[in-house]
Amino acid sequence: MKNPKTSPPASAAARPRAADDVQPARAPARRPTQRDIAIATGLSQTAVSLVLNRVEPCTVSEEAKQRILQTAQRLGYVPNRMARNLQSARTRTLACIVPDITNPIYPALIRGFQSAADAGGYDTMIFDTDGTAEREHRALQWLAQGHVDGVMAIFFHVDDAAVREAARGGIAIVQVASQVCKPSEGIDKVYIDNAAAAKAMTQLLIDKGHERIAMLSCPMGPGKERQRGFQAAMKKAGLSPCIIAADDFTQAAGTRAMAAELAGDFHHSAVFAANDLLAVGAMAALRTAGRRIPEDVALAGFDDIPAAQFLHPTLTTVRRSEQTMGRFAAELLLARLDGPDANRPGRGFELPFQIVLRDST
Repeated sequence: MKNPKTSPPASAAARPRAADDVQPARAPARRPTQRDIAIATGLSQTAVSLVLNRVEPCTVSEEAKQRILQTAQRLGYVPNRMARNLQSARTRTLACIVPDITNPIYPALIRGFQSAADAGGYDTMIFDTDGTAEREHRALQWLAQGHVDGVMAIFFHVDDAAVREAARGGIAIVQVASQVCKPSEGIDKVYIDNAAAAKAMTQLLIDKGHERIAMLSCPMGPGKERQRGFQAAMKKAGLSPCIIAADDFTQAAGTRAMAAELAGDFHHSAVFAANDLLAVGAMAALRTAGRRIPEDVALAGFDDIPAAQFLHPTLTTVRRSEQTMGRFAAELLLARLDGPDANRPGRGFELPFQIVLRDST
């Protein structure tokens, strides 16, 4: 009978490790708490809470306050925002509702808003509606669910009644409006006078000797007010206004509408676009058709997007400070949420505009 074959000794890598070779798993480091800071400083947990939660007025002495803050930094204390929010029934979050985040004017608006929100201890969320009625109503439903404490909103389709209904849920609202308007209940509104700005730009073209002026515009959003200002200036000068209709406020829409116009009996000496993206699209269509700017056709826009000063030729346009407007809107929300304006009636604030004269006219 043959002896059974013995297995070769297991390699060190394959051998099971002895129990005393196994390293115990490390427990995850515990986050320092306010109680830890109280123990480390020898102060009460109430004093620590008052300082770290920035409660005002604060009865803690300046010396004790600095000791708490320095100890919190040394221990790596991070506030538990979720627990704080549950205690206060606040999200400490604000929102920006905009129609098109790819439009260069809106990042500047949001940046200004976020800078003020950050300073007030709030996070910022962004909701892009694509400028459609469906998504605007969805945004209102989202607000009603209590995801944020306050919002800066630009709406093209929903009416004041729908916005007021959302505000009744305890949401602070600032609307960026497209026209001079009366505020409603507890909703603040900020705006420039779009009609007056468009009228001023049209008058500039008239003063330069242009009589055959067309406006390239989309009727939704601020387009209606800008068309009204254009038509008022033309009527005052005894001239016939012409509207070239675009289906959106995008560069592609501007190119399509302008190309279709140029394919017909185009006889205008100047084109005023209702926003800069439409103007950029119109510029491309004019060049494709062999029209020189401004020698054959003067061109003006609205918004003063960052690219306007780098186009060739540089674009004459209407400037409104989006960053200033965003910062101001956030400050209005903070005054309602954390300041003295919680129960103040809604107010309207008109911000200035400026005509920026460049090479395209």
